[in-house]
Amino acid sequence: MNQTIFEEELTQLKDQCLYRRLKTLQPAGPVRALWQGRETLLFCGNDYLGLSRHPRVLQASKKALERFGTGAGAARLISGTSTLHTALEEKLAKIKKKERALVFSAGYLANLGVLTALAGADDLIVMDKLCHAALIDGARLAGARLRVFPHRNYARCDEILQQENVPGKKILVTDTVFSMDGDLADFQEIVRLKKTYGCLWIADDAHGTGVFGQQGGGALEDTGLEPAADVITGTLSKALGALGGFAAASATLIDYLINKARPFIFATALPPVLCAAGLEALQVVQEEPELRYALWRNIQRMHEFLKAGGWALEPLASPILPLVVGAEGDALALSERLLERGFLVPAIRYPTVPKGKARLRITLSAAHTPEDIARFTACLAEEKARKG
Repeated sequence: MNQTIFEEELTQLKDQCLYRRLKTLQPAGPVRALWQGRETLLFCGNDYLGLSRHPRVLQASKKALERFGTGAGAARLISGTSTLHTALEEKLAKIKKKERALVFSAGYLANLGVLTALAGADDLIVMDKLCHAALIDGARLAGARLRVFPHRNYARCDEILQQENVPGKKILVTDTVFSMDGDLADFQEIVRLKKTYGCLWIADDAHGTGVFGQQGGGALEDTGLEPAADVITGTLSKALGALGGFAAASATLIDYLINKARPFIFATALPPVLCAAGLEALQVVQEEPELRYALWRNIQRMHEFLKAGGWALEPLASPILPLVVGAEGDALALSERLLERGFLVPAIRYPTVPKGKARLRITLSAAHTPEDIARFTACLAEEKARKG
């Protein structure tokens, strides 16, 4: 096949500063890596509590690896469900205050599975414009009527729900913590809309689990609104430092997903070793709250430094602090200069964010030291002054 058409499209991406390439790193900790032989500080990962290197998590993983091996060997409904899958699901259900939970092989698959199983051609899905790609893709694959409202514009969401008449269900979908802006959904408004229009509410707590709540249960834990969310999805790959996705819901809905969610039915099960890592990480989250306190001190410290440096920031809400640069080329250039000075913060560009709103997406971890943050913000200040 002639590949010219693909080569031309790649050239266009390069001309538009939208071309992406991989960087091969040698990890040296939750927020450190070697890149081209130089130590590099990472202000871009999602290992919010540093649990990927926590001694307890590593030890639990080693024991599971020796006992269960490297893979699950089959899909969950064949022979891929181990005692560790069941234990992890019981723990997730408890921390999310739901009857049951179901583990998927990735967070992306959990969202695809939930939406394609619970929504169909007769249904309406209404979601925030800034929802994660996994939710958008799940909604499209479901074949339901999809309507999108401007970010956190719940008055517009209300209008859509009022205007749209469908023979089937109305489904409200939202991130709890928005991955590119770092702000939170208005849960009180969502619950009001759910009750007013009899909606099913699906909440993706990928960036909330482990980070929010007195027990690290997520963005809904301290609101008292967890029962209102019909399904809470999430991932083990962010604050829990492992890999895998989950959905927590009523026993009826979990049974339905087991029988209807194609990404669950037809994917090889998550390896038991990763279940062990996630299970122990959840224990650490509950038993070592000082990690969460350290994370939030770092978030506060970074936010204060950036505000003092003249950067325009939204109110502090999560470990995600976007510095909106604007033009794709400018964001890319700033990212490359920072990398040259030992800091990795990739430029986030279209289509991940709207055109003209390219940014550096800074993320914090409990593993960052005050010195790390001071060095990074000083470097940012110098680059800002250099730009003029």
